[in-house]
Amino acid sequence: MSTAQNQHGSEKEAVNESSERTVTDPITHLPLTIHDVSKLELEQIPPPPTYKQEKEAALLRDDAEVSGRRHNQMDALIHELTDNNWWEDPLGDQNRARVQTAIVASAAAGVGAFGGIVLYWLFNTITGRHGYAGFIDFVAVVTGCAVLMICVGGAALALRLFQRPARSAPHFQSNYRDDIRRILEHDGKSDGPETVAWMNSFLKSLWPIVNPALFVSVSDILEDSLQATLPKFISGVRVADIGQGSEPIRILGIRWLDSGAATREVDGMQAEEGDFVNMEVSIAYRARQTSGKGLRSRQVNAHILMQFWLAGGLGVLPVWVELQGLLATARMRIQLTPNPPFLSLMTLTLLGKPKLSLKCTPLAKNFLNVMDIPGLSSWISSSIDTTMTEYVAPRSINLDLKTMLAGAPKMDTDAVGVIIVTLRRAYGLGVGRPKSMVKNPMGKGADMYVTVGWSKWGKPLWSTRIIPKEGEPVWEETTAIIVGPSELNAEEGLKLQLWDSDRFTVDDLHGNVEVPLKDIISDPSTHNRLTRRDDGIMTDRGEPAKGRVIWEIGYFEKTTLKQHLEKKHKDYDEVKANIEHESELKLREAMAAGDEKKGEVEQQKKEDLKERSDEIISASSPTNDWPSGIISIRIEQISGLEVEKIGEVKGDAEEDDSDDLPSAYCTIIMNHQRLYKTRTKMKSTNPYFDAGTEKFVKNWRNTTIIIAVRDNRFHEMDPLLGIVTLPLHEVLKHRSQWTGSLPIIGGVGHGRMRLSLIFRSIQLHLPKRLLGWDVGTLEIYSSVTATGPVPADIASCSLLFRTKYGKGKMKVDHEGGWFERPGRPVRLAVKKRYASGLLLQFRRAVVGPDVTPAYCTLWLKDIPDDEDVRISLPICRNENGSLNYAKSNASIQVKEDLGRVHLTLRFWSGLSGYHRALSHKDRNMADVMEVLDCAEGSEHIPQDVFPQEEVVYSDSSSASEWSGDEGEKAKGPEFRVTQEPKGAFKDFRKKQGELNRKHRGLMQWKAARNVAWFGHGVEGKAGSLGNRVLGQFKHRDRDAPIETEV
Repeated sequence: MSTAQNQHGSEKEAVNESSERTVTDPITHLPLTIHDVSKLELEQIPPPPTYKQEKEAALLRDDAEVSGRRHNQMDALIHELTDNNWWEDPLGDQNRARVQTAIVASAAAGVGAFGGIVLYWLFNTITGRHGYAGFIDFVAVVTGCAVLMICVGGAALALRLFQRPARSAPHFQSNYRDDIRRILEHDGKSDGPETVAWMNSFLKSLWPIVNPALFVSVSDILEDSLQATLPKFISGVRVADIGQGSEPIRILGIRWLDSGAATREVDGMQAEEGDFVNMEVSIAYRARQTSGKGLRSRQVNAHILMQFWLAGGLGVLPVWVELQGLLATARMRIQLTPNPPFLSLMTLTLLGKPKLSLKCTPLAKNFLNVMDIPGLSSWISSSIDTTMTEYVAPRSINLDLKTMLAGAPKMDTDAVGVIIVTLRRAYGLGVGRPKSMVKNPMGKGADMYVTVGWSKWGKPLWSTRIIPKEGEPVWEETTAIIVGPSELNAEEGLKLQLWDSDRFTVDDLHGNVEVPLKDIISDPSTHNRLTRRDDGIMTDRGEPAKGRVIWEIGYFEKTTLKQHLEKKHKDYDEVKANIEHESELKLREAMAAGDEKKGEVEQQKKEDLKERSDEIISASSPTNDWPSGIISIRIEQISGLEVEKIGEVKGDAEEDDSDDLPSAYCTIIMNHQRLYKTRTKMKSTNPYFDAGTEKFVKNWRNTTIIIAVRDNRFHEMDPLLGIVTLPLHEVLKHRSQWTGSLPIIGGVGHGRMRLSLIFRSIQLHLPKRLLGWDVGTLEIYSSVTATGPVPADIASCSLLFRTKYGKGKMKVDHEGGWFERPGRPVRLAVKKRYASGLLLQFRRAVVGPDVTPAYCTLWLKDIPDDEDVRISLPICRNENGSLNYAKSNASIQVKEDLGRVHLTLRFWSGLSGYHRALSHKDRNMADVMEVLDCAEGSEHIPQDVFPQEEVVYSDSSSASEWSGDEGEKAKGPEFRVTQEPKGAFKDFRKKQGELNRKHRGLMQWKAARNVAWFGHGVEGKAGSLGNRVLGQFKHRDRDAPIETEV
């Protein structure tokens, strides 16, 4: 036996040594050696007793005797603590001192009296005085003193009898004695873990009655991990059910930890302040051995019911996944608060990768064991290991225990601020503009564009347009980048990369410009203000490269409570004093401890001020003085999600056919642009998402958010189940935070979506022209006129209005000016408004292609939304390639006064019917167009759905009192789908499209939908192939990536 144990021990040590590594503990910020749990360690966990063994033990156990013995052990523990000199009893010490003093005084009185009499006799004898004492007198004196001493001794004995005799302390083993001593320790300096038998007994009673819905988030994480790494023979996976069983997780040990170096910044981990509890805990799980062969007997163990959709439409395979064993060690730091539930933020990290074992059983008859299918068992295990690895030290996860336990809604965004970047121009790149196409037939030159992203992450977040064949490109484009805790913790840096676009080869990197994020935030010149910079370009090796970039940058943080209250006409100092007074009342006991707890009290005041600030800001509407900010959108769950069954009798609708259950996913559309997409939740009527994103909002007063729910189907175009429309000027009319459920409408399904919105303003004032949408329709009104010395050859030309996405014409009026042709208004679709310009070309008809002797340019970033604007543009002569320069560069070069053109135009924000041609080449735009068609016939959300303002302020600039022309203008974009630009399509096509979208008419048959899917796929392949071919001859700008759920 000893040889086997030694062999197991050596194997265990070998495994541990092979996976041992030293990391920085995110809890204590100290170096820590960890190792991954091995399979051998997992198998050595003793299994729980079976039901038969528990019954036999219960029959042999005398419950009364056990109860009495446990009570006696508790009494023994108390006496061990109190009577064995483990603490001092002040009252007992005083009583003993009085008894001892009485005894000493009595003895001294008796001896003193006898000695005094003897001395008196001796004095009389020496002096010869009369009074010689005889034998009788001597005996009497001695007898009196003895009686006195006996009386004093008797009194002392009587006092001693009144005292309670101390019982002898029971005999404890050394390990028990150490455990008892640790009970009295408050600083956690003992080295051994605490006994947790009582906690395991508590979990044994609590575990079976815990609501399984609490584990939905665990199944959601597992499902997302499996969905992201599907093998080829599986097309989808779903966690249909999860249960914790009746066999609980066992806690092996809990250890109290010191704070260590948590108060210092170590390896990028920020220093922690406040009151925290640090612990280390080890947990284990072993499945109970059952004698039954059915699933009912195995429900006592933790289990998951999974459904696998086999590739090729071969069917659905249900699988029963049972947890056989688990062994893990973790550390946690829990922040304490004075109010219930007394727990706030918890940081959790795993000390090494845990080990678990699963048992999978197919529920289909005559099917082999799933774990024997090649690749499936390893795929499930690797997916779980991948998920767990994300939380192994030095990585960690933060959990808001206060929100989880108390159900408090989230009141603030995760993002802390926004970086605004404006790319002006670049110069000195060492590449010139090609002089002519004759000498340069391939058009070689610098086709420059700039990407912006984080230096450590590496992925570009935004890109400018490509300016072809220009040595000194002028972009004049602006973007916003969200800054969150992950960027701060990683100590990121903002990185600009200057690229030369190539049509036949990979783009060439010309150079970089990098600025640390800390410098951007801390520098007063960039904190809450834009600063112009002129930086040199560096190579990846850190060597200087040719060229410089002129740009602007600024970091803008969220508005403070003081700024918010000033706009609400409230006294910030008074509110702050009240909050601090409440904190002092809660912490009066800690304040009584003196300077020792002074730091903790001040930290708690800061935390209470932050918490109350979030509550006050979220409970009131945003101010119009800070229209820009950060919006947090989170989709929690859709309940009662069903697909409408066309042409089906009611009796059949009651049957629960899993083939008819929707596989839902959501897309978030803001201002008619797709921004975010969730994962697909396979075959569920109550899909749980708990997914969301945070985006920058230019102006919350004219922003509309639409959440579209689609059904992921095999060999069909994903039908639209329904939408939820959220115009922010209504949602945020009374509160900056909203949580609730809304119905999804307008599609082929129905249900209710639970979601939450949080808006926080930032300290940024964008000019009015930059507060608009990025997509829209540009309308140029008729009667364009010209003034000044316009040459006759130019005044007689027709006008061609051209954008990157369309063109329109106006004829010349012989009386002067230009006018649109009857029935053909000049309305141009615009996709990237802030990177697009309007080019007015004066066209003269000649033999062959028309010539352009002159032109005008207008960049759409310089006009506001939804307003009639009168513009005056200078006329430029087309010479030396100036027209090609003006098409891409946001600058005007006027060398000769040729007069000016006056025109009135309007930019209609949002998509319209004029974007149909663009949507055929852009899948994202096509999806948005379908959603807008759905929104056009949908009912408007009543305003009473959104809650009223809780904190009442007299704010003349609040959203609730926003009225007049400005208010009407804010409501426009939501309904602009039905306005005149969309009326170019005929009614019968509109009605046909609506029927097809709702799976009525011809599309109610699955075969017709399959044919439509096949045709759409062929068109998509042909379009992508055509774009790829055209891309060899024409540069294509990068589209903004759509964020997906991680």
